[in-house]
Amino acid sequence: MNTAQQLIPVPFYEDTVVLVGQDNEPFVAMKPIVTNMGLVWAAQYVKLMERFSSTISEIETVADDGKMRSMTCMPLRKLPAWLYSISPNKVKPELRDKIIRYQEECDDALWAYWTQGSAQRPGSTAVTQRIALSRHRLALAKELHRTRDKALRGVIHQQLDEVSRAMGLPTPELDSLGRATPDAPDLLTRFWEQLAFLDDKRVDYNHAIDPGLLAINLVHLAKLLQEHGQPFRPTRPLHEALRQSSAPQFLDHKPVFSRLTRKSIRCWVFERG
Repeated sequence: MNTAQQLIPVPFYEDTVVLVGQDNEPFVAMKPIVTNMGLVWAAQYVKLMERFSSTISEIETVADDGKMRSMTCMPLRKLPAWLYSISPNKVKPELRDKIIRYQEECDDALWAYWTQGSAQRPGSTAVTQRIALSRHRLALAKELHRTRDKALRGVIHQQLDEVSRAMGLPTPELDSLGRATPDAPDLLTRFWEQLAFLDDKRVDYNHAIDPGLLAINLVHLAKLLQEHGQPFRPTRPLHEALRQSSAPQFLDHKPVFSRLTRKSIRCWVFERG
C-alpha cells in the first residue's frame, strides 16, 4: 500500500480538482474530477479499471480527522488519455461545454500548478492561491444556499469540505447552508391528501373522459383548493415528484380533451390503481 499523502485541492473555474503528490509525481484524484464533469462515478470507475488499470493507483491520504482515506488516482501525465476517451457528442447537451473545457484546459492548469512550485505542504499555500481558495469556498457556500437538490447539495458540500480543509478552516454543517427539497414521497403524500380533501367535498377535478384515468390540470386544481382554503403551489419539485408516482401510476404530461371544460387542456395523466 502506498505511503499516506496529503490532498492538494486546486481551483479550476467553479470546481475543485484534487492533486495528490506521490514520490515527487503528481496524481489526480479521479472521483472529484468525474463528479465535477457531471459524469457517473460508478460507470467511470468501471471504465478506468477496464482501460486504464495499469496506470491507476489507490493512494491513501490523511483526512483532517486523522483517519486514512483511500482515493482512486491517475498520474497527471496520463489524465488527457482518459479525458479524451469521453465523447462530448455522447453526453447530455448541458454537460458538453464543460467536458470540452476540461479536455482542453484541465491537465495544463494542473501541470502549471504543480511545476510552478505551488504544490507545497499544507499550511504554506501562497497568498494568491489562498485568495483563490477563499473565493471558491464562498462561491460553494452561496451555491449551497441556492441549491435544493439533495444529491447535488451532497456533492457541493464535499467540495466545500475539501477546500475548507486545504485552508485549515472548519467546514460548515450542510444543514446550516440552505435546505434540500423534501423527498418525493413527502411531496406526493401532501398532494394526494389535498385531492382526497376535494373528494370529501365532492369537488370534481378530474378532466379525464376514460374512467380508468386521472387527468389533473395543476392551475385548475390550485384554483379549486384555494376556493376551499387550501394553499397550493405547483412547483418544479412537485412536477418532478409527480413523474415518480407509482400509485397511481404516472403516464404522461400532455394535452387532453377535458370532460369538465369540453376543450383541450394540459394535464398530468395517471392510471387509476
